[in-house]
Amino acid sequence: MDATEFRLIDPALSEPLPKRGRRSAPGEGASLASATEAKTAGVRAAVHLLAENLKTQDLGTIFRAEFAPRCQLSFRRRNEAESLAKRAAWNLVAVWCVAQSSGKVPLRSGLSEAVAWFRGSTALPVPALTNQLTPEVMWRAHQLLLSSPLDHDFWDLLPYILEEHGPGNRASVMRDPSTAIARKAKRKEGVFYTPSDVADYMVSRAITNYDGKFIDARCLDPACGTGVILLALVRAFVQREAIHGESDRFAYITRCLYGCDISTHALDAAAFVLLRECLTDIARRGLDPWRAWHAIRLNFAEIDSITISRTNGSLASDYGFDIRVAAKTKLMTASAGWLDPVEVPLSEVVRTKDPTLGLFDRATVPLQQLFVEASRGFDLLIANPPYAPLGERSDYSVLTQDYQCLAQATPGGRLNCYPLFIEMMWRLTASGGSSTALVTPLSIAFHRGSQYQDCRHGMYWRGGKWQFAFFDRQPHALFGEEVKTRNAILFRFEDNRTPSRGETAEIETGPLRKWTSRTRRNLFDSIDFTALQAINITTGIPKLKGAGQSHAFALLRRRPHRLTSWCLTLTSCEPAEAAGTAEFPRVFVGGTAYNFLNVHRGFTLDEGSSYPLSESSIHCLQFRHEIDAQVVFSILSSRLVFWLWHVMGDGFHVAGWLFDELPFVRSSFTDAQFKELAVQGGNLWAQIQRHRIVSINGGKQTIAFRPLALNQERDAIDRTLIEAAGLPSTFAGELSDFVLQTVVVDPTDKRRQHLQSYFNEDMEI
Repeated sequence: MDATEFRLIDPALSEPLPKRGRRSAPGEGASLASATEAKTAGVRAAVHLLAENLKTQDLGTIFRAEFAPRCQLSFRRRNEAESLAKRAAWNLVAVWCVAQSSGKVPLRSGLSEAVAWFRGSTALPVPALTNQLTPEVMWRAHQLLLSSPLDHDFWDLLPYILEEHGPGNRASVMRDPSTAIARKAKRKEGVFYTPSDVADYMVSRAITNYDGKFIDARCLDPACGTGVILLALVRAFVQREAIHGESDRFAYITRCLYGCDISTHALDAAAFVLLRECLTDIARRGLDPWRAWHAIRLNFAEIDSITISRTNGSLASDYGFDIRVAAKTKLMTASAGWLDPVEVPLSEVVRTKDPTLGLFDRATVPLQQLFVEASRGFDLLIANPPYAPLGERSDYSVLTQDYQCLAQATPGGRLNCYPLFIEMMWRLTASGGSSTALVTPLSIAFHRGSQYQDCRHGMYWRGGKWQFAFFDRQPHALFGEEVKTRNAILFRFEDNRTPSRGETAEIETGPLRKWTSRTRRNLFDSIDFTALQAINITTGIPKLKGAGQSHAFALLRRRPHRLTSWCLTLTSCEPAEAAGTAEFPRVFVGGTAYNFLNVHRGFTLDEGSSYPLSESSIHCLQFRHEIDAQVVFSILSSRLVFWLWHVMGDGFHVAGWLFDELPFVRSSFTDAQFKELAVQGGNLWAQIQRHRIVSINGGKQTIAFRPLALNQERDAIDRTLIEAAGLPSTFAGELSDFVLQTVVVDPTDKRRQHLQSYFNEDMEI
């Protein structure tokens, strides 16, 4: 089903939100962060006010009775006393928001009425939290909450409004420097909250790939935050309920949706977000909202998901989490009485590996002990994991025994958390029948560090089928303009038609996609996948579109020679060296690129320039003979090499490995082809000097040579390279189309139509 067809149902207004243009998804002139910021000011001010006034002696006792999970692991929590007032304030505000959405309290009613609605007929053994507040504080907080209209946009943005860090991005810091604290915290923890259209696409694709019955599939988000992806699963359930005759959202949520996070606040908020989605169902059951919220909350675990040990396919027998299931069953029974919270000692469920470590350093919790309902592994796993350094961990030696991506890695700041979450796609799922989706940085496709290569090696040898969608950061980014990252969405599924674990996986890939805010609404409709031809992805995942590109890449990879063996030396230098003389002929390549590789020979500076050259390093390839340099200049300036760079890299950095991957040396060509390339190289250099671009940044000038308008010259070079490599002659047209699409992106956008002129024959640029 098309993910963009999902419609968010507003229980308070009983009307669907528009099919397109949700504020929770970036769009033309619409920013998720700024939309949330506009809606959250009153909420955050109310939380701050309440937190300052909830620091009372009885807070711990009252909070434990009201909001503590009815069954949880007893971790050693740091600074709990300091954070409890803020957590209590957030929960009070969330109760008020959901109460306003319920239709069961008067509109614009206060916090006391909301808490009374939340508790219902359940007799809690403690007074309400609002009893800890003065009437003046209650009134001021209420006025702050009323400052944001509770309209469609508010409910659509609710998971983002309840996020504890608040505004914290490049744009918000420019407007308000005080938000730099939140930005620093988000960057440190790798927090990038998922736009709703991304969540919908991931869910839709994972469900499509799943061979079982979706409405019974148990799904885990191991980094669930405030529940954006879990909410997308509810939307998917709503879309399918008419088909399958199942309409009880509360039953679906408590039966099928599970989450983990290290933030107790996030887990509380996610439970409130999901509670709002099933208010009609709990009313039909006669359940008090307090009971329903706690039943949902029992499906969430406060835990570092990295410390969950793999499923072994066996059933759990530990009594501790039989208590959790029993508690959930009791909470879902309307006539049941008060239920006291229980903490299960961690020592009852951990898997000890190193007896020299302390309890909290060696704790790995078996999945079947954490969620007995998914003892054999989850059917679906969908997540946006933290993109953060793994950091110094006392349990690192334990983790290396569980995670292949750490097997050869050296502990330190260069290790990232997210490859460990990739391994969860098979570690925490049911063997032979599961489907997963993960959104990650693009580096999973090209990074050559041991952690990433070992992770890809594990991906390749765990069977199943992988599908990869790749996203550039320009002109626009997957997470919106405030979070300019390049990303990949990884899908993995296995059933009786795919290779078993231990066999090589089937691989389908895609191109590095670019789009504008005008075309984002169609972005996810257009994603398709291309089968990869028997290539081990350990060294990298190529980004290819169509069978023609897949075939061409496979042929080029099989060629035995590499360009670096042709070079006399391959070094880096400052751009000023290109303006000097040298004993041997040289070719230079810029260290970054976008619409073209900056390939040039030695050049002279423009007279009268008052700016010094940039000091950013460029690549310098030195050759024994001038004719070799001319030929290599032709090769590196070709569309074929630009395409290969895109296929294997990140679409921005030009690293030294590129030259190690180019399958051309002197013996790759006949004498006629070699002479032709030399002539073409000399001709291209003569022409391209009229397309010099000088940009000034930080008082220094950067010089680039743009080949985009030199179509005839590049056509001739591409034809020669294609012939020498044994590729189909039709691939020349595919390369031209690739460059055109990469540069122009959106031909209907008037702001980008000037780029089309580079591809018009015989036009002076």
